[in-house]
Amino acid sequence: MASIRQIEANRSNAKRSTGPKTAGGKARSSCNALRHGLARSDITDPAEAENLAVAIARGIGHPVTPDAAMALARSKLALLRIRSLRQAILGALLTSPLAPDLKGLRGLERYDRAALVQQRRTLRLLSFERK
Repeated sequence: MASIRQIEANRSNAKRSTGPKTAGGKARSSCNALRHGLARSDITDPAEAENLAVAIARGIGHPVTPDAAMALARSKLALLRIRSLRQAILGALLTSPLAPDLKGLRGLERYDRAALVQQRRTLRLLSFERK
């Protein structure tokens, strides 16, 4: 358990760490999530997702709910976006191997795993719907 002195020290330290103060620092930190756009949940072209969902629903061979087909289409499009970005990073590494590029390549793994998990989960649900 923290003592009274530790609690007061934590509070005073927390008051000092409130983020960037300058306009430049605020501008830089506001772009932290916009490096590659993979964290976005929306799809750039909803018509493309809809067309893919219809094709998936037709190709499966048994009745599928539109939500399940759309979830599978979204995960497939996310995987496609991640893999094309990975290919671009690998292409850039061929010309000049820099450490930041390698860091970006490692960072893609998180998004790739999340999209694969979503795809597996949806496919599992579709197999249960069929039974």
